[in-house]
Amino acid sequence: MKKWIFGLWVWLVIAAPTAAQVGADSLLVADSAATANRRYNLYFVKGRSYGTDAYGGPFDVILNKGFAVSQWQDQDRHIFSYPYGWNAVWASITKPGPAMERAGGWATVFKYHLLPLGWDELKAGQWMPNYFGHILEGGLAYRRLLEWNRVNNVPFPTLTALFVTQLAATINEAYETPVADPWVQENGTAGAFMDWAIHDPLGMLLMHQDPIAGFFANKLGAVVWPRQASITFPGGRLTNNGEAVILRPKLWFTDDFRFFFRGGVGAEGGISFPLGQGRGDGLTINVGAGANSSGRKLNVEHIEEATFGFSSGLWIDRGGSLLFSATWDHKTDRRLAIDVFPGVISIAGSTIGTWFQFDQNWAPYFGITGRRTLGAGIGVGF
Repeated sequence: MKKWIFGLWVWLVIAAPTAAQVGADSLLVADSAATANRRYNLYFVKGRSYGTDAYGGPFDVILNKGFAVSQWQDQDRHIFSYPYGWNAVWASITKPGPAMERAGGWATVFKYHLLPLGWDELKAGQWMPNYFGHILEGGLAYRRLLEWNRVNNVPFPTLTALFVTQLAATINEAYETPVADPWVQENGTAGAFMDWAIHDPLGMLLMHQDPIAGFFANKLGAVVWPRQASITFPGGRLTNNGEAVILRPKLWFTDDFRFFFRGGVGAEGGISFPLGQGRGDGLTINVGAGANSSGRKLNVEHIEEATFGFSSGLWIDRGGSLLFSATWDHKTDRRLAIDVFPGVISIAGSTIGTWFQFDQNWAPYFGITGRRTLGAGIGVGF
């Protein structure tokens, strides 16, 4: 399986750049974006040459969504040698009955994971990561990749976005499923079935509809802000990955400030305000604080339970395209992280993205990305 993952990585590196025409300069990208904008409604990727608009592609979704839970303290980030739970995912999808029965039966699982109509189901909170992490975040990540495909003239943009996003969902389940439990490896988990077969496809289906995507973008100020995922050496360690959904609805008592919500494997709330007199595509400052998930375990009923720790951050964007972020996660693998996205700084005439972080043990990591790296970077750890 390690060879399969490496082969996929090589294929994406070699084949995807040609398909996506990543050799185009910024003028051609802008022209392509304008053409795409005439044919489609672009809500989350508008072809700009800076910020998160200039950072995207299949690696973005695979590394940031597929390995979202790698920030947990007890999670191994060496993704090329990791013991994935492929058997458990296959069992969860093809024969979910035993896992459902062990989790309380189909009705109980649906009540707790999808339709929490009672107080007990709402209070348990098992639906929250499904709604925010899979349906909303996963759906918007799919939509963002779909629009990136359209802007960059990727052949079969919808089919490619569906395949890559569902592949990321599969990797996510295999990566987070414990391989040390023989019963789980043979029978899977109810959560894996719900996520792979219901929550992720539902999110893609919903966000593929222009009226729904437009509502989130225009009425709720929704954007997807990924990190600059990179493979760091020595060791081939995945570092600085993850993504979050941002919601910035207007406040009724002012036109200058907006409520700021950032959700993914955790949740943070705060405020957004324009820098100086900036409006529209001007700079916006976002500050927030909350909690991020720092670990997860399966209880005796094989239902997921998460632990959380304090988190906070500062984010600067222009027109929804994130330029800079600085975040603090007290209990995750990423304690302090700073991201500067492509197009913000120029080195030797080339615009690159760069990031720096301290892990939980205060070990430093540094990496770079670019507009032509399809959402992946490379870095070093010290």
